[in-house]
Amino acid sequence: MSLANLVPNGVSPSAEHSDVLLELAYLATAADGRLADEELAAFTDIVGRLRGKPASQAEVDALLDRFGGNIEHAEITERVEKIAPTLPTDLRPIAFKLAVGLSVADLDASRDEGDLQVTLANALGLDEAVAEELIAEVFASLDAGEDL
Repeated sequence: MSLANLVPNGVSPSAEHSDVLLELAYLATAADGRLADEELAAFTDIVGRLRGKPASQAEVDALLDRFGGNIEHAEITERVEKIAPTLPTDLRPIAFKLAVGLSVADLDASRDEGDLQVTLANALGLDEAVAEELIAEVFASLDAGEDL
């Protein structure tokens, strides 16, 4: 299953909103201080889906360099709280699902990643019930091995 499928067919965010989606997903997985190969591969797939074409390694590296400046947990939290509210309402569930999916792509969810999911849900204006439903959707799809 490709985590890129968390972005439904027909959804084509602007370049600015795509960058916010990508940065939030990156920050969610970087919260534990490491980026596993599985997370990087999934991130590359998501970049391609949002850009409408396969992502080159140079594109991915440029994004990682750009987003990688916020490495401390407090900096990551601050950045999430700043950029998440800039997304339109219809992209907020997608942002949350991408962040959750990417943070568990390595099958090793951490407490820091979980804490950041709570911060992200709050920054996106998602109440606890909605956040839990979105998390359940991601995990159900992963467990079923289905495309999302």
